[in-house]
Amino acid sequence: MVVDPLSRYQARREQLSRGGLSQGDALEVIGDLLRRGDRLGGEGVEQALRGLSRGELEGWLRSREPEALQPVLLRAAQEAAEAALGEDVDESDVWRASAFEGLTARDRAESTLRAIARWEAVHGALQGEPAARLKALREGLERLDSAMSPRARWFIPLNSQRRSERDLLDAAERSRAWWFSARAECDDFLGALSPRGDRPGAHVQGCRECQEDLAKSAPVDAPPKRHLSADDLWRFDMGTLSAAELRWVDGHTEKCLDCAQAIWALEEGDEAISQASSVEHEPSAPAARTSRAPAPAMRGTGAARHAEQRDILEDRRDFRVVLVRERQRARLLVQPLPGRTVTAAVFLAPGKPSLKPQPGPEGLQFDLGTAGGRSAHLMVRVGNNEIFERDFTF
Repeated sequence: MVVDPLSRYQARREQLSRGGLSQGDALEVIGDLLRRGDRLGGEGVEQALRGLSRGELEGWLRSREPEALQPVLLRAAQEAAEAALGEDVDESDVWRASAFEGLTARDRAESTLRAIARWEAVHGALQGEPAARLKALREGLERLDSAMSPRARWFIPLNSQRRSERDLLDAAERSRAWWFSARAECDDFLGALSPRGDRPGAHVQGCRECQEDLAKSAPVDAPPKRHLSADDLWRFDMGTLSAAELRWVDGHTEKCLDCAQAIWALEEGDEAISQASSVEHEPSAPAARTSRAPAPAMRGTGAARHAEQRDILEDRRDFRVVLVRERQRARLLVQPLPGRTVTAAVFLAPGKPSLKPQPGPEGLQFDLGTAGGRSAHLMVRVGNNEIFERDFTF
């Protein structure tokens, strides 16, 4: 049974009133109600906020990863494309439902931040490490929005659901919530891309963004454009691309989800290194390069990275995961922290046997083979505790 959004939020408010929600769920519901106050009212919000202790909120913040939403939204974009291309109605509906669930993860994160802001108004501002973690969470979402909001057209196949959610938001919230609002009226754009060559409708003809996207679309008889190669990614990561090449990367990743994901994976690794290094060193200039920034100045030989490049993918209480690139090859290190014992497995393809780890002085090592836009799945178990999993690109 399909439940309309308004009824769903009303049911969630009743759950909040009854109690028993986890800290994360409670924060989401509180933020959902605050951002939809015109339609839902604020009943139960202040009481729930006063019931959340400082210790509970700080514990929840310690479990958050600033970049965790990036692969969720990328997967949602891929599933939205499957929904648009699917020939079977039932199959398209399954893709659409899964894609929309991923997209709403961004809205739930926004609601959580709104709830925390109201919590601080009631209990006082967070201090020390919790405040730093909250700042990192906000900055991570800002980076994600900067990368994804110009690509809101990827979510046009979900527009019917997006409009329903947008219209429930308070007016002041709608423009910020690009995941529901941006390109939400551009349904006709998909028809304009049809190989049947249909004449664009009135909306497409009058929509600046649709016109810009159509202008970027290559004719069907044009030769296929090349994608970022392993060498391109390596030179991008080393900062040796020219200004013209960076402009090409910028334009290509506007249209190619796979190459955009590869670039973001590189930048995410650099951000993790910067965060880990800042604990022991003074802040320095950001290591990550981006095609959105001006081309870097020519570097001396001392400024370039060594042939071996290390990116911290995860830095947790019990272990650390490090991706090591050496020329055109890559390996993964799973490093238990002192006093911890871990087991790990890496899968390069679904249904295939896992890679065999090689124990060494730095922990468990997995030889990933040739680097360059490939993906893998990591599983780590600490003692007999719950298994940690994540996908990564190398």
